[in-house]
Amino acid sequence: MDYIKYITDGIESICKNHKRRTAGAETVKTAQAQMAEEMKDCVDEIRYQQFEMHPHAFIGSIPLDAFISLIACAFFLTGVYSGKFWPFIVSLILTICTATIIIVEYILFQPFTDRLYPKRTGQNLYMVRKAKNTPKRRIILCGHADAAYEMPVLKHFPTPLIYLCIGSAFLYWVVNFFFCYLALADFLPARVFQIFAIIEIINSILYSPLLFFVDWRTIVDGANDNLTGCYLAMSFLKEMADNDIRYDDTEFCALITDGEESGLRGARAFATENVEELLELNTIVIAPDTIHSVEELRIFSRGINYTESNSEEVCNLLYFASLKNGLDMPIAEFYPGANDSEGFSAVGVKAAAICGVAFTPQDYYHTVKDTYTNLNPECIRLVRNILKDAIDIFTKAGQAF
Repeated sequence: MDYIKYITDGIESICKNHKRRTAGAETVKTAQAQMAEEMKDCVDEIRYQQFEMHPHAFIGSIPLDAFISLIACAFFLTGVYSGKFWPFIVSLILTICTATIIIVEYILFQPFTDRLYPKRTGQNLYMVRKAKNTPKRRIILCGHADAAYEMPVLKHFPTPLIYLCIGSAFLYWVVNFFFCYLALADFLPARVFQIFAIIEIINSILYSPLLFFVDWRTIVDGANDNLTGCYLAMSFLKEMADNDIRYDDTEFCALITDGEESGLRGARAFATENVEELLELNTIVIAPDTIHSVEELRIFSRGINYTESNSEEVCNLLYFASLKNGLDMPIAEFYPGANDSEGFSAVGVKAAAICGVAFTPQDYYHTVKDTYTNLNPECIRLVRNILKDAIDIFTKAGQAF
């Protein structure tokens, strides 16, 4: 059987039949149901896990912060031209709030604003093909079925302008905090604060496009990000069933998460609820995500903003498997994104990711071009071969590497 065609055909089917798969949406559950139906004769156990989440919280923090920052700027200007102190105090408080939201949500990558948004019930799908004997180890391939809202800033702005918008927002917090402090200290003439006001206005104009960072009406198909990861995992279960393969003492699993685009909510929920089971065996998790560009294939040894470390063992496993396929796959540098592997690393489960997308926004990344007509079978085939060798090394060596 051509398992690359199985992957691309499966992705096409999901894209056509289960659109608008935002985190926690019913279409995520119906897509998972189709996947489970495909796998029912390939696995020994199919398990669903439901969890609560607030899917708009994570990504919604960016336009929310931009909005609050503009209000803070308005209060600062009110203080400058009214000569009163209280607007500066309000502006300072609002600036501290915006900085706190971004630091917690995007730098520390922890839930913070969730309760400000509607709640949904997310769902993970877990499928297990058991070992021949009592298992001594477990490998999980993890992909996410939810898709992103389109991000117009990434779609229409060149990379330098995106960095300018984001950098201006960070600069604004520092500048506004400093200006408010000087205003409250009350030892500078009014003319200086009028100059400060002009600086704040210019800065606000520069970061104002972040108000439109998310198009809440448009949901991408998510063919690359990340149905490629889902069907790569399922293709191994399919191949094992087709050829009556079971590993002697290694359990092979596919995990299809929900809520990755909302801050890894599904991976976090699964890892947290099942941490004892995962640690009881020698478990490793590999998260293939956005498998599109051969040139951009990277091993992700750290999480978003380098605040989370993935497993060195699993990274080495992927690296040596890539060498067997003629690719000296590099470690990803600093990047402003995340993947499901981090949800497992956070609770001590050995995990890492392999991704094939450039850090500079691509025209298919979180845009409507991320559909089944824009897949790269060559990259999918290469990653599948790498994963196959990684699985083979792990099942024979009895450790990641």
